[in-house]
Amino acid sequence: MSTHNMGDYDELYERFEWTDLFEAADWDAPEEINVAHEVCDRHPDDEVALRYAGVDGERETLTFGDLAERSNRLANVLDGLVDRGDRVFSYMPRVPEHYVTLVGTLKAGAVFGGINERFGSDGIAYRLDDCDAKAVVTTAENRETVARALEDVPSVEHVLVVGKGWEGDLDYHEECGSASPEFEAVRTGGEDDALLYYTSGTTGRAKGVLHKHRWVAGVAATQRYAVDLQEDDLYWSTADLGWLTGPINALGAWFWGTSQLTYEGEFDPGTWAGLLDEFPVTVLFSVPTAYRMLRENQELLEDVDLDLRHALSIGEPLSAGVVEWGEDVLGVTIHDTYGQTETGNMIINNYLTMELRPGSMGRPLPGITAEVVDPETGEPLEPGETGEIAQRGDYPCFFAGYWEQPEKTEACFVNDWYLSGDLARKDEDGYFWFEGRADDVILSSGYRIGPFEVESSLGEHEAVAEAAVVPKPDPERGNIVKAYVVLSEGADPSDELVNDIQNHVKRELAAHEYPREIEFRDELPKTVTGKIRRTELREQTA
Repeated sequence: MSTHNMGDYDELYERFEWTDLFEAADWDAPEEINVAHEVCDRHPDDEVALRYAGVDGERETLTFGDLAERSNRLANVLDGLVDRGDRVFSYMPRVPEHYVTLVGTLKAGAVFGGINERFGSDGIAYRLDDCDAKAVVTTAENRETVARALEDVPSVEHVLVVGKGWEGDLDYHEECGSASPEFEAVRTGGEDDALLYYTSGTTGRAKGVLHKHRWVAGVAATQRYAVDLQEDDLYWSTADLGWLTGPINALGAWFWGTSQLTYEGEFDPGTWAGLLDEFPVTVLFSVPTAYRMLRENQELLEDVDLDLRHALSIGEPLSAGVVEWGEDVLGVTIHDTYGQTETGNMIINNYLTMELRPGSMGRPLPGITAEVVDPETGEPLEPGETGEIAQRGDYPCFFAGYWEQPEKTEACFVNDWYLSGDLARKDEDGYFWFEGRADDVILSSGYRIGPFEVESSLGEHEAVAEAAVVPKPDPERGNIVKAYVVLSEGADPSDELVNDIQNHVKRELAAHEYPREIEFRDELPKTVTGKIRRTELREQTA
């Protein structure tokens, strides 16, 4: 394995120019830039692009030549159905056709949008109708859900189905099979529309986040410096293409010609352990919930022959305990990353060549300016002060705005800083430390209590599998800390256990931050991306 792509962080951050990245990729960053061409057609036909593992045991390998041919065929099909700039959405599991649809849509000059399969017909209908989508690509298993959604979406004219469709549908494989395998990617420019993804909508109706073709340069930087992809890696990003982290990792990795693994199904610790044993995965990218569940079932990994050299996480901060577990059991340090749909990328990361401080989000990606600011004035704060994570929007993968909502786009900015809505503090060395969402901070007896610290402390108790912390109104203290806890297997709820958990937090964290009330739950509500829905818990607590 070659050395890491990043040398000294401070030196690289100080001198970084985007042209340095382009030279490393032997890429001339042309004015006519099409994401699909840059991630697919530039690579040798015989190199492996995708290894696919199906839920029924099916295995398939696609080379870049296969990916180019299949995406060319789909682009030819779409070229006869939609116009340049039209929106084409997918609603599929992680099957090869999904990745082909992503690349083929971009080749055709259309805008790709993904919808996670956990969304029901109402969520699908809202997204399709909001942007006047023209076509949907789905599977036979999902066709009924799509049909219910389309009852309220007059703009959709075409439905392509992988498998047996309904009357009036287009058969995906028949259409592609009869289409030409030759197609020259539409000559889009860096400022042409490429991707449209909707935010999770936990604080209101989801907003369409638009990204341009220049986006590919930004995600290439993350895959090189934070993910540290090497020529001979097999990369397993477990992210679904129905949310933006999927294309960030898939297309960012393919920009560098890196081979990837995808598994069709949802998380299952036994299946994942088997895949890590079967495939020589060297870089794993997943979410904290998955790592926590693997820790809960770590006996499944005892006989697994791991090839990992690097692991990363996104979605919520990692506790120090999970990081230590990764080192002990996976043999690698799990590196936390941070980004949003709007930032288009993981913009704050922990890097292999930089000192890791467990619990920290890390430091900004080279080429990106990030700060902790006062959300009222946009002024950067001093180290140790809690404020809002903010970015300058002068990098390639930053979003172009919310779909047809310029007033909401403008409302995100103060003093030229994009405000993320996430609270953090910086230490003296420039490391960011997550404190929670701006509306998640708990004010109790004059103290500002970030839920993550409390949740991390709870998670280190042997009886706690997962926890979420929210404020509960209290006439004396303003609010108290309330914890919703999912117990580990074998642990039984009791008053004694409540006291033991409370004393653990008092002892390990701080006396004023312990949860004065604990409620045991079988599971915690989550968004489609696996994040805990604290908004829902707050509503239940008020």
